[in-house]
Amino acid sequence: MNLKSLIESLLFVAGRPVTLKELQKTSGKTSEEIRLALEELKAERSNSGIVILEQSGSFLMSSNPENSQAVKDFLNTDLREKLTDAAIETLAIITYKQPVSRAEIEAIRGVNSQYTIRLLMMRGLIEKTLHRDNRSNYYQTTHEFLQHLGITALRDLPDFSELTAKVKPPELFSEPTSPPREGEIERGS
Repeated sequence: MNLKSLIESLLFVAGRPVTLKELQKTSGKTSEEIRLALEELKAERSNSGIVILEQSGSFLMSSNPENSQAVKDFLNTDLREKLTDAAIETLAIITYKQPVSRAEIEAIRGVNSQYTIRLLMMRGLIEKTLHRDNRSNYYQTTHEFLQHLGITALRDLPDFSELTAKVKPPELFSEPTSPPREGEIERGS
């Protein structure tokens, strides 16, 4: 196993700062080996569009700070576009269940929501907050979200139970069905 490749993969999929201890646990390598691999990766990527940043003993893949203005302009263009159905669904879950973990969001939606959560955070509609156990990240809406909706507090939103009472599950069949009668079933195909 190539340690630099492993570290790069872990930092990429994490989407958050990863501690040296987490990298040690996953790779089975010593902190010295990991630090050496990280320094080599940083040097290799120094002129790349994606760099490895270190902050408070954690490591993160990020776009190169030299490109920050172009990235910001690009993202602002993208952020002015309408929200996707997935983003609206995720935002509704966060709005009514906040604070809520990514695992809870994904359990409700049934799909990985990392990209959608990141998009909502970039748009300033949600923010990450630390749960009271100080280990888990949770998500909640922002003041900007309230301003965007033109409300001053979450209590101004429609009540969740009232909304769900108005939504009925789709009818599976337009007419009641009965079991097939003798002779209507094809036999022996």
